[in-house]
Amino acid sequence: MGYNGIIFVRVLIMVLFHRKETEEKRIEEIDGDIRCEDAIISDKEKFGRVRKSMMKYLRAKYGEDVAKRALWRVNRRRTEGYLNSSKYLRN
Repeated sequence: MGYNGIIFVRVLIMVLFHRKETEEKRIEEIDGDIRCEDAIISDKEKFGRVRKSMMKYLRAKYGEDVAKRALWRVNRRRTEGYLNSSKYLRN
């Protein structure tokens, strides 16, 4: 294997490892989205609404955007009829 072959292998390894890191990061983001939604649904079941303290906690743990998107998705499901249970209907 010549010099060009070694460079090719190095670049290939860098690309593969970089891809793996970005895939792991995306999996963590999806996991955070699901956990946020789960916490929001659980809070709505218990209290009929999402408490300010719960949203504060979710924003601190997962970030502003993730928490806001999760709340938006749960509320949208409720308004579109996916969550028709009476325990979700209180605001």
